[in-house]
Amino acid sequence: MRRRWFRWLGLLVLAAPACGSSSGASFTPTTPVADVCGMLALSTVQTLIPGAPAGAPLTLSDDADIWTRGCAWQAGGMAVTLLVDGPLTSSGDLVLGTAVDATSSSTTQATAVSGLGDKAAYLVNTGLGQILNARKGSYLVSVSVSGFTPAVPETSLQPLVAEVLGKL
Repeated sequence: MRRRWFRWLGLLVLAAPACGSSSGASFTPTTPVADVCGMLALSTVQTLIPGAPAGAPLTLSDDADIWTRGCAWQAGGMAVTLLVDGPLTSSGDLVLGTAVDATSSSTTQATAVSGLGDKAAYLVNTGLGQILNARKGSYLVSVSVSGFTPAVPETSLQPLVAEVLGKL
């Protein structure tokens, strides 16, 4: 009898994390931001693209797990894009968490960034551009740039991300 009890206890211990009860914390869905373009001052964007016009909202992109709001500034073949994402489910929260992992691949060089949000990573995508991703709570802020020569260093993107994080 005692042996059977230990076997069930072992199965319960293995099954508990799969049921989501391992952390004891419940998930709370995030609320989409109302005016993503207003989260970043035009003067801040113009430090990268002098003379850039006001940002243009991007098409809303929501699915069952994550909402996304975006804004883009473009001038002279250069672009700055801001995306703010939030999870609607715990699965979405896990997915957004991977965006700040400093994991490099054959086409992406990733570097962890300290002192920005809860966790951040700078990504250089071969032939595409650079992205600085940062998490604050469950929110993910991404600022990407393209069309710049030479590449935009991470330190030039930090003030943009910090400004948006300060408004969450």
